Amino acid sequence: MNILINTESLNPPITGIGIYTLNLLIQLTQLSEIEAIDCFNGYHIASAESTMTQCLEANKNHIESSKKSQPNPARNLFRNLTTAYRIREAWRNLRLTPQTKQRQNFVYHEPNFILKNHPGPRIASIHDLSFIRYPEFHPPKRVEWLARELPKTLEAADFLITDSEVVRQELISDFSVPPSRVRAIHLGASSAYSPRSPDQTREFLTRHGLSHNKYVLFVGTFEPRKGLDTLLNAWLSLPYKCQREYPLVLAGAPGWKNKSLQARVEKLSATGSVRHLQYVASNELPLLYAGARLFVYPSIYEGFGLPVLEAMRCGTPVLCSAATSMAEFASDGAGYFQAENHSELSNLMQHLLENSAKREELAKRGLLQSKRYTWERCAKETLDVYRLAQENHGNGV
Repeated sequence: MNILINTESLNPPITGIGIYTLNLLIQLTQLSEIEAIDCFNGYHIASAESTMTQCLEANKNHIESSKKSQPNPARNLFRNLTTAYRIREAWRNLRLTPQTKQRQNFVYHEPNFILKNHPGPRIASIHDLSFIRYPEFHPPKRVEWLARELPKTLEAADFLITDSEVVRQELISDFSVPPSRVRAIHLGASSAYSPRSPDQTREFLTRHGLSHNKYVLFVGTFEPRKGLDTLLNAWLSLPYKCQREYPLVLAGAPGWKNKSLQARVEKLSATGSVRHLQYVASNELPLLYAGARLFVYPSIYEGFGLPVLEAMRCGTPVLCSAATSMAEFASDGAGYFQAENHSELSNLMQHLLENSAKREELAKRGLLQSKRYTWERCAKETLDVYRLAQENHGNGV
């Protein structure tokens, strides 16, 4: 079997969909059933091996350059223009189409929602429907683009993949997608995410002025959907002693509509009880997770919620929003609070920060539950979908 996969999401900084694409690619290259994997980066097609090498190098360079770079207002303005999405996709389709003529027997996988032109079997990963559930959390032009283009992808794809059963059911109910054409395949966490001792985390944490088991952690994109205002409100409701003894550490790339949030974080950072690390490299994230006393993820809506799984895999006790896709995989391996209820979250945080037995119990359950979800498993289940798409292409299945 030959695979063509879109790897545009590997452009730095690598966040959710990029992490999914990279780890899936790594595991697919290990499967003997796959003869060749070609990757389209938005301009040209390259091998999986060279794509992965270039991705890791580009991400490393981005981390260094981002420390010195300044915001680019002109680029941000273009991204928000009505025609920006259409121009970008039209150009990339124009680049891809001639290159697919010799790859008609390849199964094309689009990891980032919207299918591109390809004459062979096509699969799209639909990670979430937050642009429908919470359109106010996205740039209006992105909502407009997805609302217009997603139905075309749902119609054209031979098969669809979601990260959770929650999103699968949303596709079935909201878009009348036949249940037989959409599969829920849970994401994974690599073996790099594992419990670490204080000795193992010391060098990294010392560099950032932190101590093992002495901070509360959030990892995620800085944008409204992630519920950071709820977390900050909950944090400010904690006793002053808790705030000083266990500072709140926020790590993640900047997202959309976060100007007021950034200003609030900067103000709190001046007090010393809140630390903003911004983007943390993937090779250092396991150390950050493993050193935390508690991990909190107050996101209002997720297609999966990968940081929750990664924290669980590091043996860190986790609190996250109830009645979301996170509860689907975390089960009893996490503690839950109602989304946007900062009072409930604050009470849970204080209880766990002060109760070592409860923390250890939750951490053990989380670690055990997390081991069920690996990228190897994700890749094997994705390969099953590739087979189905290849077998049924053109049959209207």
